Amino acid sequence: MLAALGAAWFLGPPAWRAPVTGAVGGLGGRIGRFIESGRSPDRARLGIGGAAAVPPPPRFTDGDRAYLNGVWKHVESTFVANPRVAVDLAHSTASGFFTAHGVEVSGLPEGPDGLEEDTETLRLRLLAIKAWSDREAAH
Repeated sequence: MLAALGAAWFLGPPAWRAPVTGAVGGLGGRIGRFIESGRSPDRARLGIGGAAAVPPPPRFTDGDRAYLNGVWKHVESTFVANPRVAVDLAHSTASGFFTAHGVEVSGLPEGPDGLEEDTETLRLRLLAIKAWSDREAAH
């Protein structure tokens, strides 16, 4: 309890110490002035005692991004031989990967629709899936 009060006294906002420091002075006042001399300017603070909030860790690791890059290289090489399979592979892989990482995939563009599509339509679908995947992986 005393340790918490001491920490609040020395690490808390300067206004907490002002009334007592003037009346009592002494070691507490000197330590308080020492701490204040190294403080950054007062501004809106987050957390207790002015501690800044820690940013959340990145959603994807470097290994996750390397995996996605490898998948996209495989998809691109498959597209040359069989565009429909490449688009289907891209869609299913992106859907599975992002779902496994807790990302909502409702905005993921659709894969092949089962109808006879020309190569250009399939290429545009593949590019849309790749753009969505890159955008989500960047978060």
